[in-house]
Amino acid sequence: MNYKKYLLSFAVCSAVVGQGFAAPSADEVKQLGSTLTGFGATVAGNASGSIPAYDPARALTRAPAGYAPQDPRGGFPYLDPYAGERPLFSITAGNMAQYADKLDEGNKALLMRYPQYRIDVYPTHRSAPPLPQWAHDNTVKNIAKPRLEAGGLGLADAHAQVPFPIPESGAEVMWNFNTRFFRPYEVGNFVTYLIDSAGNKTLVTDSTVLFEKQYWDNGKTHSEFSTRLLNTNRGPAAKSGSKDMRHTPLRLDQRSDSAWAYTPGQRRVRLAPEFKYDTVSAMYGGLITFDEINGFDGKMDRFDFKLLGKQEMYIPYNTYRTSGAATDDLVRQGYANPDLVRWELHRVWVVEATLKPGRRHSAPRKLFYLDEDSWSMALYNAYDASNKLLRSQNFTPFVAYEGVPVMRSEAVIIYDHSKGHYSLASMAGGVRTGWFTSEPFSPNALSSAAMAGSGIR
Repeated sequence: MNYKKYLLSFAVCSAVVGQGFAAPSADEVKQLGSTLTGFGATVAGNASGSIPAYDPARALTRAPAGYAPQDPRGGFPYLDPYAGERPLFSITAGNMAQYADKLDEGNKALLMRYPQYRIDVYPTHRSAPPLPQWAHDNTVKNIAKPRLEAGGLGLADAHAQVPFPIPESGAEVMWNFNTRFFRPYEVGNFVTYLIDSAGNKTLVTDSTVLFEKQYWDNGKTHSEFSTRLLNTNRGPAAKSGSKDMRHTPLRLDQRSDSAWAYTPGQRRVRLAPEFKYDTVSAMYGGLITFDEINGFDGKMDRFDFKLLGKQEMYIPYNTYRTSGAATDDLVRQGYANPDLVRWELHRVWVVEATLKPGRRHSAPRKLFYLDEDSWSMALYNAYDASNKLLRSQNFTPFVAYEGVPVMRSEAVIIYDHSKGHYSLASMAGGVRTGWFTSEPFSPNALSSAAMAGSGIR
């Protein structure tokens, strides 16, 4: 792909750089579409060949023959393009030392604690779809525009593009994650279960969500928010009809993210300022805090984010069997059923967050592992004040190949290492349709007035 036509405009714009962001050089820009993908991933494979080169022709960009979702717009059940493959090998407590440099601490802890836990490693497929051409063009043409404000707290002058395809800081990587490619308007449904240390499951939430990533609406010239969503609880019975709404601005240096809650018994919408930082999130069974939703959520003002570089890691990938599985098939005492989790070797960006002096947080150190091919979260580890592993998350990414293909990584297995509990969060549970594209929502659909107006007692 030839991007020379963009270099003149790039050279003119490159002098205009924002706080904390040194614009890529002209030589670096030339790499996008040649040695780097539009996401900024390395096209070449690794030296051993265990990670192949990225080939758009081998990515999952269309639904396979026989795909028949419950909803005609798409979603589950997905056909697994790699269903016929068998594991190359399995990692257990007995051989984990051999693979220790490619394992995160969360899964090492599970291997050591549960003798039957294992990691089945399959052939690596770099199945993440490439950016749509318009998004790729936006990324290259406007590469000098995005800038970080207030030390990375806010993102300015970015829209419908990967803001930092050649990142130089942890904050840039985290903003790539916050603005990872999505269909701009979606409707979805999912279930979350809490599994206690005895293996008993409890339904935490059965929800329907309106999800807006207006950042990726190429018909617009700018966006105010990275995410807006409205979550309506259908179950369990005690939560039925309650709603939660969240707005997360791009310019978090100018305004805070906002949350509202609707309680049907009171017919009342209230602003919920506690829905942030290390307040415990009931929607995930109390196993994580609000700023751990999707790995990271909200402001970055309490931590310093350090980019540790890229690393080869075993991560869940192409996990069609996991996200759509029946809950009972996934539940095992202490951990999710290894038979239903596919692992592959991939390169990930690694970011370490450490608590700033004078700030407070229940998890003062965090490690994030992000897929280089999509900026999706793959693994997350949180540590307490004594640097002991507190919580970990295994995300279960797969390509939703219908319509505009996108890497989905909302479904996650959350482990509390102090209590031995875990959560199957944002899963289809074998009966939900999942996510599908929507028309743009009406201007007031994601407003507090709409929450009250559409609520029922």
